[in-house]
Amino acid sequence: MALRLSILYVGSRCPQGLASSDPHLLLACVNTPDAIKSRKQRPDIVLMDPFVHDADVDPEKVRSWFDAFCVHNFKFSPAVFVIVPEYTKKNVRLSLMASGADQVVDWPLNIREIEVKAKGAIDKLHLEQALFSKTGSLEKSFGYLDRFKSELKEVKDELLEDKSNLNTALKQIHQMSEERRRLKQSLLDIKTQMTGDMEGFGRILYALIRQRVELNRGHGERVGKIACFIATKMGLSQKQLEDLSKAGLFHETGLLFLSKDYICEKVPGGGDADQYPDSSPTVYDQAMIVQFPIKGAELLSHCRGFEQAAAIIRCLNENVDGTGYPDGLKRHHIPLASRILAAADELETLRENNSSFGIQDLLSGLEPKIGSRLDPKIAGWLEKYAVLHWGGNTLKVRGVGVEQLKPGMILSATLFTQTGTKLLPAGQTLTRQAIDKIIQYHRAYPVDETVYIKV
Repeated sequence: MALRLSILYVGSRCPQGLASSDPHLLLACVNTPDAIKSRKQRPDIVLMDPFVHDADVDPEKVRSWFDAFCVHNFKFSPAVFVIVPEYTKKNVRLSLMASGADQVVDWPLNIREIEVKAKGAIDKLHLEQALFSKTGSLEKSFGYLDRFKSELKEVKDELLEDKSNLNTALKQIHQMSEERRRLKQSLLDIKTQMTGDMEGFGRILYALIRQRVELNRGHGERVGKIACFIATKMGLSQKQLEDLSKAGLFHETGLLFLSKDYICEKVPGGGDADQYPDSSPTVYDQAMIVQFPIKGAELLSHCRGFEQAAAIIRCLNENVDGTGYPDGLKRHHIPLASRILAAADELETLRENNSSFGIQDLLSGLEPKIGSRLDPKIAGWLEKYAVLHWGGNTLKVRGVGVEQLKPGMILSATLFTQTGTKLLPAGQTLTRQAIDKIIQYHRAYPVDETVYIKV
């Protein structure tokens, strides 16, 4: 047979011939069940032979053998076959199987009977082993499941805690949002109030300047308008335009520190000195005439919202050739907004002090200041403003491109390159040679996009 059996015989008549009849049988013999203690190898079949020849069945002996056998701890108990005489009655056989025997076999032993009955015992063993393995896996799975349930409970508890914390955080966020909304509204109200206060302060200050300082009412407004025109053409931002407009309104703030009788001395040509024949400026007034932009800037710098305007006003009397004050700055070292404000103030002051001048006389009056007092590039836009806004009544002009220039045209404004280089003065009649010069410069150093000529 293919099945290899390990058999342990327990009794006093070891059937040695059983093993010799079949090489697949491994037979070992002991006299009593206690002798099994010395054996480490588990047998497949245990043949228990509690009887002797011609003796009756002794149930007590069989029970004691079973009890002795059961104390041995095999992981899987071997099958127990009890040997009985052939004449043993059926009820005795059943009693033995009820006591724990797997099978009952007759003496003398039959190898075929043992093999057949052993197959069922081996199948039972395999089932027990499979059941043990499945039970172990199931117990491990239950262990994993219990641990998972425990971890799940911990996670659930953590989630509940997080949910509670989240609800608390959401309440706090809601409260913070409400507080933020309230603060934002409060800030908006303060900002609105501050804007109103600034506008009110500006109106008060400008009203004081108009009443106390300006020899020609609205001078500051006109200077701001001219400055914003030039700044727009030069690409300054909206915020810079607002600051420049404020600077135009309040650029004469420092003159408030002068004696009323000597306000006419604020700039050359700023008033009629013969109006006060019996007065002469004090040393203080002479110093203030020079320093009034600084004094005005210092006063405005302490007023919230006027800081940038103050910075522009401070450099009002700086000249592009470096001869100005307070710092003697040159060209691009003077802030652009300050250069624009200075140019606007010069043009408006020239117009106010020479009301009988025509547009050409105004442009001629600017010529000596270009390159010394005024930035040539800004002066070009200054002349365009004068031509476009003041020349309508006395001078008809139109704008043409460089390519449209023709001999015989008369320039109504000085022609500059975009770098500030003066090419031709206002009032010059264009010749072919002059036009070729303009075109030649235009290729290397572009001139203004629009050239204003008299119609």
